[in-house]
Amino acid sequence: MKRTGVFVPGLWLAFFSWMPVQQPDGKIHLSNPSFEDTPRASACPSGWVSFTPGSTPDIMPGAWEIQALPQDGQTCIALVTREDGTREDIAQQLPETLKAGTCYTFSIYLAHAPQYVGYNHPVRLRIWGGSGRKKEQMLASSPLIDHAGWKLYKFQFVPNHDMKYLTMEAFFAPGSMFQYRGNILLDNCSPIERCDRA
Repeated sequence: MKRTGVFVPGLWLAFFSWMPVQQPDGKIHLSNPSFEDTPRASACPSGWVSFTPGSTPDIMPGAWEIQALPQDGQTCIALVTREDGTREDIAQQLPETLKAGTCYTFSIYLAHAPQYVGYNHPVRLRIWGGSGRKKEQMLASSPLIDHAGWKLYKFQFVPNHDMKYLTMEAFFAPGSMFQYRGNILLDNCSPIERCDRA
């Protein structure tokens, strides 16, 4: 029998690995949404990275001998701000693109550690989106997080262009006239869901 084509497994694998991952329930699920990993200082948990030089998140509890207990699972993440204006962030490439002009909702548990090796002041969380690794549009910002207990914060946002990356950044208090040492704790991210525009 005459062959009409050649099957090349590597080409098929490359084709299917390029195809976008379809989320089964229509939601965009983050990789490792509760920041689970081995507790340690100056490290990103599995599934997360930081593209900002000098950004060294801490996986809690236990880093710097601080026993910040997680809201979900075994670990959470801590980000700090510094008096020189630098601040820490954590990011990941999403499994599905955030579409321009589409309304999305997202929630995360936030808390503050009153004593954090000198980085003791409360800060807030800013959420950024980008088509690449750069922070291109600030999608949401929390109020100042000054409570030690975990609280759930819900955000709604509309990207102004297609975005593939999500970055969460510690930032100074709204209206602050100076930069300072502060911290924020993050845990238990929800999936990103589409919503009706308000």
